Amino acid sequence: MTLRASLLILACLTFALPAAAQEGLLYLTTPQGEARLLGADLNRDYFSLASYVEAEEVLTFCGPATVAGVANSLGIARPTLARRYPWKLFTQDLTFNAANQAMKPFQKVESEGLTLAELDRFIENLGMTAEHHFADETGVDALRAAIKAALADRNSRFVANYSRKALGQEGDGHISPVAAYDSATDSVLILDVAKYKYPPVWIEVEMFHAAMLLKDTSSDRSRGFVIVSRP
Repeated sequence: MTLRASLLILACLTFALPAAAQEGLLYLTTPQGEARLLGADLNRDYFSLASYVEAEEVLTFCGPATVAGVANSLGIARPTLARRYPWKLFTQDLTFNAANQAMKPFQKVESEGLTLAELDRFIENLGMTAEHHFADETGVDALRAAIKAALADRNSRFVANYSRKALGQEGDGHISPVAAYDSATDSVLILDVAKYKYPPVWIEVEMFHAAMLLKDTSSDRSRGFVIVSRP
């Protein structure tokens, strides 16, 4: 292989590293990102969520992927999949129970995704408690307080609906759970379910709020977050 070819390959690999691609973001896959997780005040949810959160199966399944991981991490009653009998586990497909199929069928979610209000109902239809908040009705301080309260409660999870545009990432509307909070940097760790695009990422709370403020054209409302709890 020539030196020129080697340099071209190195350049492509460097470009593919997300840690250098978006200003203000710190990816968990960097030494600094790892250190922040280990030193974070509230990091317990990372271990339970990381054990169950899987990559979204299709581009619009960030909602079902997040809900399945959250449900499994909270230990609520799980459905049985025939090919895994007798073991039980929520999968993205199995979040579409009868109630969710009636609300917004699989095919429609596959083409449109879920709005914040629909995400709330989708979660409740699986037997969990959900409380959604729009970012344009929630200030930065209230957002921070909600994040800290959810992460401090073993029976709660924080699910975010935000726009990648405010983060400088590729794409727009997205849903993923928050797995940790670090007070020293006032940043949260987003456990991105689009694992084929980005690894988990640290983002400052103010920037996170700005990403939630961007409008969801499907609902004509701002984005926001859902506090999910065991019943």
